[in-house]
Amino acid sequence: MDLHHLINGLLGLQDLTITNAELSEDFVSCRVSAELPWSRARCAGCEHPLLEFHQWSYRDLKVPPLGIFKDVVLHLRYPRGLCTVCNKIQRAKVLGIHSKFKGHSCSFVETAGRLMEETTCAAAARTLNSDPKTLWQMDQWRMREMQKNLDVNKFTKDLDISRMSADEVHFKTETETKRNHPFAPRWTVKFVTNLVCTKAAKVIANAAGRDALALATCLKTLSRPQRLSVEFFSIDMNPGYFQAVSKLCPNAEIAIDRFHLVQSMNEYFEKVRKEEFQKAKKNKKEFEEIMLSPSRRFMFLERDAVLSIEENNMLGKLKVLNTNISNAMIIVEYFHKVLEEKGVHGFRARLAKWYGLVRDSKLLPLRKFALQVRKYRINIEAYIRSNLTTAISEGLNNKIRVLKAMAYSYQNEESFMLKILQRCGLLNSRCMDTRRLFKYSSLA
Repeated sequence: MDLHHLINGLLGLQDLTITNAELSEDFVSCRVSAELPWSRARCAGCEHPLLEFHQWSYRDLKVPPLGIFKDVVLHLRYPRGLCTVCNKIQRAKVLGIHSKFKGHSCSFVETAGRLMEETTCAAAARTLNSDPKTLWQMDQWRMREMQKNLDVNKFTKDLDISRMSADEVHFKTETETKRNHPFAPRWTVKFVTNLVCTKAAKVIANAAGRDALALATCLKTLSRPQRLSVEFFSIDMNPGYFQAVSKLCPNAEIAIDRFHLVQSMNEYFEKVRKEEFQKAKKNKKEFEEIMLSPSRRFMFLERDAVLSIEENNMLGKLKVLNTNISNAMIIVEYFHKVLEEKGVHGFRARLAKWYGLVRDSKLLPLRKFALQVRKYRINIEAYIRSNLTTAISEGLNNKIRVLKAMAYSYQNEESFMLKILQRCGLLNSRCMDTRRLFKYSSLA
């Protein structure tokens, strides 16, 4: 391969000869002239050599920016001639023209696609001086083509999938236009379930919904031996997720992580606070009513909260005046220490003491939470042994929320799921060789 052919290939101008380049005075735009020599002309239909020259054809193509030149146009000249196989006048095949977007070169579509992997279509359009709608169509086409060529089993061979997690992310909330009765729900909330490899911090697959069917659809993208190799699986307390993991990953221990447990405990503590607030309001206990007001609820939930001397004194006074709040705060703090245990034996010993504290407090909301902890005790022990959480999934969910905010929300569910796989999964040029999608002759 000579140097001239290599440069043409890197610019996406395979088999073309650059004849001229016109630069603007402000060094913003550039017009490159190139032609396909008659000696290399092959039929666009059957790819046989053209025998009799008929005429020259011309076309302008959008190509990627070159250095400081933002707007670069390729003025292409290619021949038309007689094809004896097709028995008619045919144009010569030009490899640099994209098969889907005729006015753009293959190199421009690939450059735009890689740029849209990291930013929005509008930002890429400003960078490439192109139409945002056209770039959006390119991005959608590119993601679908990549999904067709994506072999999840091949990519996951190099990943450690012994520890997996799954979590849902909000897609959109729709207002119900037709309600059959006054008590019918006014809104329909839609979610997308993501299957995450925690070691690689990648979304392996996703599906619409947050039930057993959604997670089962994600897990079925893995082969049976891969599903059997999963040792620990971290999920929240979703019954549908439990059902799907138990059925398709029978060797996996299901772990409920600390985040969801503490979140559930805080909800039950909030019920205690509301009950005590209503009692103080009814009995006209002004100090307790002020301290238990909704605006101060975070004071009770934060661990190691940075409080002033006055706030610490007021909190201490509240504990003396209100025994239920004092007991509830002790139970919450001790439950954190239970979850901090490193071994199952120590966890069980502390959990038994915690059960006693809850029983002696006689607080109904916390006793209900204790029943929930008893129900999922085996799964909490799996968390203690593995220290596996959904932190990676929650972090990816934050990234997806930023993605939604950048796009001003999504309306198309398929487009949203593809974009998640592109930004947070394997559907990008970092994980796939995208050159084969554009059928380059010498560089693919």
